[in-house]
Amino acid sequence: MQCEPGVGVRALVVEQGFSRGALAAVRALAQAGWQVGVAAPDGRGLASSSRACWRSHRVPAAHQDQPAFLDAVARAVADGGYEVVFGAGEAEVLTLSEHRRAVPAVVPHADHQVVLNALDKARLTEAAVAAGFQVPRSLAPDALSDEARPVVVKARMHARPGQAGAPPRIDTNVVVGATATRRRVADIAALGGEAEVQEFLDGRLMAYAAVTTAEGREVVAQSMQIASRVWPPGAGASCRAVSVPVDPELAGRAADLLGALGWFGLAELQFLVPADGIPRLIDLNGRFYGSLALAVRAGANLPAAWAALATGRDVAPVTAAAGVRYSWWEGDLQRALLERRGGLARDLAGTLRAGVGAAHSIGRWRDPAPALAQARRLIADRRATH
Repeated sequence: MQCEPGVGVRALVVEQGFSRGALAAVRALAQAGWQVGVAAPDGRGLASSSRACWRSHRVPAAHQDQPAFLDAVARAVADGGYEVVFGAGEAEVLTLSEHRRAVPAVVPHADHQVVLNALDKARLTEAAVAAGFQVPRSLAPDALSDEARPVVVKARMHARPGQAGAPPRIDTNVVVGATATRRRVADIAALGGEAEVQEFLDGRLMAYAAVTTAEGREVVAQSMQIASRVWPPGAGASCRAVSVPVDPELAGRAADLLGALGWFGLAELQFLVPADGIPRLIDLNGRFYGSLALAVRAGANLPAAWAALATGRDVAPVTAAAGVRYSWWEGDLQRALLERRGGLARDLAGTLRAGVGAAHSIGRWRDPAPALAQARRLIADRRATH
């Protein structure tokens, strides 16, 4: 599809097709005056369907065929005259970062080794501890017993583009007992990953997102949020959240961490806050994340700040306002069907009420096509499994 262009400079977002973060970024960039192209394997995805999309391009998936992916991205850049190219998922980020010379536009990341260090959970943990953050305890799978005790099993890196059969990402799971843990560790190894096993912490999911100048020297845009519901439960993403005042102590440690890593651009730091109130850093997303629409609605247009910095434009410092609500309705409805807090009817009704007036990752009255694209996908998936 091709949408009516606005007036402005051009950015390309490269994704798999159904990234909520990519959709939020395309809308946010268009809101700031950018003409935004979307490159994906299928032109009927969320971001490609949005009225904020100026032009769409077909590119193969980065994790399936790296050379073809890079060739297609280079053609899209030349075709659309884009200044800057963003990868929406880790497979796209890692591929574009490593092979940025193959793309005739700005790839907005620090050196590739910096990107690798930040997205490698083991190296991130070391840097986080040095910056003063607490982290979940790592556990040795062989030392676990078969008692009914949950642990978190995640891949050291979500994506390993270029490796035959590698998926675009490897999900984080909560599993119970030594047998299930070892099975999940083996599954991750079979996918080409290296597993990390950590203690399970029951607490609130909190996130701090920032856009930094080169080498993490200065934060120019920031947002902080706390989730009240997540999907999937235990190790999932925010499906209900609210923006909160930025904690200056946490923001200071985050700046130290990003500076030590040598980071540039957008980083979302995720924390779990258990009953003791001390945040534990669990992840760093160096890309557009699922609840990005909340920061944008709260006044911190993080994608636009990142694009401006990457292309040498001035950026006025901005902090997201507190008290803005966010809803990922699809995830929250699935959660309600499973958790049934206060009973199924009550939980479903609460989910619907929570979405009224909130920032949404997909649904928007003035931009309904992405929600329709998501509905078509859900129907197709249901038919395929029956």
